[in-house]
Amino acid sequence: LQARIDAAGEAAVRAEQLGARREPVRRRLDAARRRDALTGELAAARRSALDSGQRAGDLRTRWLDLKEQRLNGIAAELAAHLTDGEPCAVCGATEHPAPARKDAGHVDRETEQNALDAYQAAQRQHAEGENRAAQLDTALSAATTEAGDTPADQLAAELHDLEREFEQARRDASALHAAQEELRRAEREREQRLEARQSAAVRTASRVTRRETLEREQATLEEELTRARGAASSVADRAAQLERRAALLTGAADAARAADEAATRLKEADARLADAAYRA
Repeated sequence: LQARIDAAGEAAVRAEQLGARREPVRRRLDAARRRDALTGELAAARRSALDSGQRAGDLRTRWLDLKEQRLNGIAAELAAHLTDGEPCAVCGATEHPAPARKDAGHVDRETEQNALDAYQAAQRQHAEGENRAAQLDTALSAATTEAGDTPADQLAAELHDLEREFEQARRDASALHAAQEELRRAEREREQRLEARQSAAVRTASRVTRRETLEREQATLEEELTRARGAASSVADRAAQLERRAALLTGAADAARAADEAATRLKEADARLADAAYRA
């Protein structure tokens, strides 16, 4: 039973140690899984940022091209507002014999502005992509620092083994309480048996003492009986002798009393006789 208790106690200690080892491995496994997921996310974010940067560059080139075309065709835009007799806003002339005309590829202000807006939107999207990639890179560095380079599958297998060993140790340790209860029960039974033996020993000693006392009392009574019996063959004979002696003593006492009474009467008679003689 004690061996079972010792084994269960060792299992409890082992379960506690395994339980303490599980959490760090579980955290490393979670970090490794984040690391692997972030690796893919970061690669995708970088590709997206690269694409958005390329698109923003293309849109910037288009906007600059349109801006240049508009600058080149701005004379046509100004000519559209010329009126005969009114001065030109650029040269001040009041006659406009050959104003510039818009050609088929003319770029107006709205077209240029739309190109600029598209470029700026693409530039913002590219900046957001770059920021997202930077955040993912920071998170990946933190996860890699915690998990290291150990593959997630290897950490998962390690955690699985720890969980299995922990559960087995906990099952083994669960017998500790029952074994301790059984030990306490056995100790109580042993104490009860010991108390019963001690009580029996006390009772036996009491009986022996009582028997010895009775034997001494019996011996004393027998001695008293022997003294009381005297030379008689039995107590009854001795009692009869004592009764006869008592009767004789009683008779002697009665005779003595009668003699005393007679002597007293004789003295009284002598006294009366002497008194009578004196008077005569």
